[in-house]
Amino acid sequence: MWRKIAAQCPVFGHPDKFCTSLEETNWMSATVETLDQRIIPYIKNICKRDPFTGRVVTGGIVTAKDSAWLLSWTINRQPQFREQPKDHCLVWVYGLFSDVPGNYVKKPMRECTGKEICMEWLYHIGVPEEEIEELASASANTIPCMMPYITAFFMPRAAGDRPDVVPKGAVNFAFLGQFAETPRDTIFTTEYSMRTGMEAVYTLLNIDRGVPEVWGSVFDVRSLLDASVKLRDGKKATDIELGFIERIVIKKCWST
Repeated sequence: MWRKIAAQCPVFGHPDKFCTSLEETNWMSATVETLDQRIIPYIKNICKRDPFTGRVVTGGIVTAKDSAWLLSWTINRQPQFREQPKDHCLVWVYGLFSDVPGNYVKKPMRECTGKEICMEWLYHIGVPEEEIEELASASANTIPCMMPYITAFFMPRAAGDRPDVVPKGAVNFAFLGQFAETPRDTIFTTEYSMRTGMEAVYTLLNIDRGVPEVWGSVFDVRSLLDASVKLRDGKKATDIELGFIERIVIKKCWST
C-alpha cells in the first residue's frame, strides 16, 4: 500500500529503501518453553535469579558474544500467560546472523528446526554436550519464527525516505508509525508510534497542544546511575570497583 501511495508523489517517501533487503533486515527467533526443572539451573547460573518468583528474571537481553548466530535470549516475568503451567518457563531466543552455521548445530539458523535452535541455545548457556539433545527433546518445546523485516526501519536512509507524519499540503491524512518521520525520537519504541499519532491528530485538527518531549535521560548522569543500581539488583553504585576519577564523579553526583 505504501508503494502505491508513494508512486503518486515523492513527498510520500521511498518504501523500497526499507523493504527490498531481506538479507540485511531479517532475524530468526524462537520461543522455548521449558517443560520441567532440568534446564532451570543453567538459567539461574547466568541471570542469578529464580524465574518462578514472579519478578524480573534476566532484566534485559542476554547475548552469547561468541555465538556465530549472535544468539541472544531474554525471560520476562513468569508466567507470561494466564493458563501457562506454573512450573513452565518461557524464553525468547533470537539470532541476528541467520545465514551462518551455528557453533554446536552446524547449520544456518534459518534452516534449523525448533529443537536444533534449542540445542544451540543450551550449548551457549553451559549445558554439557552429552545432555543437550535429550534436554532439547524432552525438557523443552521450541517453536521457531523467521522475521524477515524485523530491522527494516534501521536501514540506511536519507531525508525524504520516510514521509513526514503530515506531509506538506495534507489536510485529511497522515502517516503513522515506525516509517514516518518525526523529530528528536528513536524508532523501535512504542513511544515513537504514539508520538506520530499525537502529532497527526494535533496537526490535522489544529489543536494547540505539544507532543510530549523525548526524555533526555542519556544526558542525565543521575538517571544513568539510578539505572545502574537497578541493573545490580539495588546494590549501590559506590560498591562498584572503579578508578579514582570515577569514584569522585559518582560521589559528586550522589550528593546532588
